[in-house]
Amino acid sequence: MATPSKSTVMGWIVDLGNLAPTIESIAKGVRDNASSMHKTIDGMNWSGKGRDGADGRVDRERQQMGVVADAFDDLATACRNGQSTLEPMVASARQTVTHLNDDFYKVSEDWYVEDTYNYAEALLLAGSEQVKDQINQLQIDRKNEAANQTVGLQRLAADIGAADDAIATALSTALASIEQLTPASAGLNPVVAQQDLDAWKNGKATPDQLERLQLATQLTPDQLQDLLNGKDVDLPQERFDYLRTLMRGMDGMSVSDISQLGDKLPVDKQGTLKTGLVDAMQLMSNPQIKTVGDDKVEDQGGMIQLPTQVQTLLKENPVRRSEKAPASEFAGNFIDIPHEGDFNTFVDLLGKGNPGLAQGSDLDRGLLKQGAEIGAATATNLVLEPKPHGATDLADRMLNQAGGDRLAVHDLLYGTNMQCTVTDGGHYDAPSHVADLLGRDWHGHEDGVSKVVETAGRYATSADPTLNQQSGEASWALANYASTHAHDLLHLDGGDQSIGMVDPKMTKALGQTLASYIPDMVGTTEGAFGTHGFGAIDQANVKNIFAVIDSNKDAAVDFNRAAYVSIAQMNQAFGAHGGTDYALGEWAGRIDAAAQSGMQLELDGRKMDQATQLKYEQTILDSMKDVAAFGGKHIPRLGIPALGGSNSLPMGFSISDFTELGVKVAAPEVKNWLFGAVPELKPNAELDGYGSQSKQFYNILQGMTLTSDHPDYSKDPNIGRYFDSNGNLMSFDDIKRLDGKNGENSLPVFKGNMKNFLPGLVAYDDGWTAAHNKSEWHPR
Repeated sequence: MATPSKSTVMGWIVDLGNLAPTIESIAKGVRDNASSMHKTIDGMNWSGKGRDGADGRVDRERQQMGVVADAFDDLATACRNGQSTLEPMVASARQTVTHLNDDFYKVSEDWYVEDTYNYAEALLLAGSEQVKDQINQLQIDRKNEAANQTVGLQRLAADIGAADDAIATALSTALASIEQLTPASAGLNPVVAQQDLDAWKNGKATPDQLERLQLATQLTPDQLQDLLNGKDVDLPQERFDYLRTLMRGMDGMSVSDISQLGDKLPVDKQGTLKTGLVDAMQLMSNPQIKTVGDDKVEDQGGMIQLPTQVQTLLKENPVRRSEKAPASEFAGNFIDIPHEGDFNTFVDLLGKGNPGLAQGSDLDRGLLKQGAEIGAATATNLVLEPKPHGATDLADRMLNQAGGDRLAVHDLLYGTNMQCTVTDGGHYDAPSHVADLLGRDWHGHEDGVSKVVETAGRYATSADPTLNQQSGEASWALANYASTHAHDLLHLDGGDQSIGMVDPKMTKALGQTLASYIPDMVGTTEGAFGTHGFGAIDQANVKNIFAVIDSNKDAAVDFNRAAYVSIAQMNQAFGAHGGTDYALGEWAGRIDAAAQSGMQLELDGRKMDQATQLKYEQTILDSMKDVAAFGGKHIPRLGIPALGGSNSLPMGFSISDFTELGVKVAAPEVKNWLFGAVPELKPNAELDGYGSQSKQFYNILQGMTLTSDHPDYSKDPNIGRYFDSNGNLMSFDDIKRLDGKNGENSLPVFKGNMKNFLPGLVAYDDGWTAAHNKSEWHPR
């Protein structure tokens, strides 16, 4: 609270200590009841599985009740501590105010002390000059006393306010623990669940029933984070039993009937009930939701926990050949979506749930799989439906609804944990579903697939090892498909249209997701750029990934920019680390070769004349150099420790703050840093890596100057001439102008001096050259 006023403190009754004994008696009662329950069960003369189950349940109940009792003890302790802290401070303030009032001082509401003694009257009554002098001195002394008391009281009042805040926090924390442990959830059980569901089916719902549903589906912030991270969440058994009974009570109900539960309630209650039902299905279908007793899993969420008709909707083939197809040459290609209405209804219902609970659920896995399959079927067949692309829109909505579920997206693309989404005897095939997503024209309905692709790589550089690993795996699945199916993606249905032309949003999302993994594509050491989990790519096919993303101009600019930033980092890393990490040269060369070959491959498919092709390429390259538009979100970042180096030097920008790169690259002094990597065009429309070797060497020299403890290079006989009198590296243009001939002589001299200074440049350049030799391209 803010500093309390004088009236507040003077009227304060601090009686927290009197509450403690009552609270402690409640804790004792809880423990006594737990002990009595355990003795009752233990004393029963029976055996078998029923007895084992009862013993396990009573042990869990006793443990839970012990936790509740501990929470009440914490509350009692908070009360006692609050009393002992606050009471002396309040008493001191009161005593001081009373004393001052008695001594002709006045204390204002904001604790300002004023002297109220009547000095004028005292001076009139004074009999001598000596007495008057004493009165004047008294006035001075009391004025000083008032000032001192003001400081003291205001400080004490502020301390009282701070203490009150701390006590309130302690009490709130203890009460929140008790509320979490002993809500209406203490009364959750299968019987109550069935009664609640029966009421909802009859269009009724009491506040207590809605509160029970909310409490049964509520997770703490830490538990929600655990769901996102793919960790198990321990749900109290009574909550699991309550939710499971709700699920079984909805067995046999159609999706439409489930969605209509609560429709007869007032609007505010409708929303509460529907949200609770969706959250219940998300939790109960999540394999990470478990109940634990005696250090073993008793129950677990999953697809099997969902109502039977929902399971059917999420598992059975969503598409079938139409029996109502009109007689025509396309008769064999007509299909329909038999449960299209149910899917639409279900997606509408799911939209009312809590997105935080939709992480890692089998419900989302099933919805993504079905959406991908509907999307693929409608791309290659004719659908009997009342509006064009209605089924495509449905697939888009399904993917959009579940596309934010990080773990479900990973499993959809990578193929793990997906067997629950197929019928008995079926087999889930991940690559075919990646094809369903990427290899089609979405006719403008690409929000859902774009969301899936974005989610795949969202945690590419996360500090959490699980998130990082799984982002790499999901992104690899996308990259691997693009690398082996470039022709299909650049010529949809055998025609002239590419995914970049018809699905621009999806293609840009693909480029953004894969940009973080460009170094991984060419075989860098895992973790060198902060990424993990990205599998092997055939080096001969890396160019295909570039070609696919280059099919959209905006995606091409961002993706190629990320590629050449990676090269620039490798150049600078080589220089910064002493010119000994020769592998960097080959890795950088592989990226350059793939970028050039990929752009050429994509442009060849467009059947442009040379002039048009040259203009298009130049536009992309110029855009790559437009650092003002640079965004660092999807740019890889390199750390030397991953290369085997001994120090933790970043490459000119923060290694821990990935997004900082976007700000730093926009600075004018970084323009040379980037242009040293971006290639330039020859007149015959072929890319010339770096534009010149001189720029590459300049890039490396820049890296040498990034180390905080680098020597004074201005004194070096080979490269000292390239530093000004302050020891700062000259710009590339200034080095070119040293000969007065715009580099005709100065740049060859610069290259020679760099090789003399850094002999490892020869090996680095050899690696770069070898990387452009196609005979060296092989799977890593």
